[in-house]
Amino acid sequence: MVPQTPVLHGQEILPPLRPAAGGEVALAAAGMLHDLGNLVQIATSALNILARTPDMPTTHREPLLHRARTSLDHAGTIIHQNMAQASARSKAATRCDVAECLADIVALIAGGEDRLLRVVVLAEPGLPALACDPIGLRRALLNLVLNARDAMGGEGTVWIEAHALPCAVTLSVRDHGAGMSPATLARVFDPFFTTKRDGLGGIGLPMVERFARSAGGGVSIESEAGIGTIVTLHLPAAFQESRS
Repeated sequence: MVPQTPVLHGQEILPPLRPAAGGEVALAAAGMLHDLGNLVQIATSALNILARTPDMPTTHREPLLHRARTSLDHAGTIIHQNMAQASARSKAATRCDVAECLADIVALIAGGEDRLLRVVVLAEPGLPALACDPIGLRRALLNLVLNARDAMGGEGTVWIEAHALPCAVTLSVRDHGAGMSPATLARVFDPFFTTKRDGLGGIGLPMVERFARSAGGGVSIESEAGIGTIVTLHLPAAFQESRS
């Protein structure tokens, strides 16, 4: 994609909100609350569907229960990790199975109240494990999928593609939503920068960039107003233990 002339789609670009002090700490705290909010929203959506349809067949009910349980399990792990890190008692896991992560993301999104939203995964078989925190990767991908959903107005197809490179894996999230102007694209990784009129936002993409950087990788983004957006994570593969 090649960004074209800036188009703001009737939205005003708001100046970034600056945390009063301790930028990294403020971003980490805001990111945790942001991600917990996403997970609670997913669990609540699944439970609301179950409450409205008490006679739902087991074949439909079980995926929704799995969705709610997975969301709350991830939320609990995020809280545990942050408490442990605050007290310097433990470190996050540093090995991640890509296929398991992608399956969890699909489970979290599928069967929700966004009935016109579809997530399609195209992953090469036999992808190597990644040298990163598995919960961190799930948080990053969930943020990207939800951003894609919002960009498409809650309907359409979000594509997740995973490819192996020498010593690395790329994970791309692609949508055909509103896209971004060059002016917005230049600032998407600025903490607390948002185009939303209510000023709420500007946390998800900076947290994705922060995660990729902490894992020894990076993130790139292509976007064109009116066409869509592709965000690609470049993450190092975990070293395989040599066998004697």
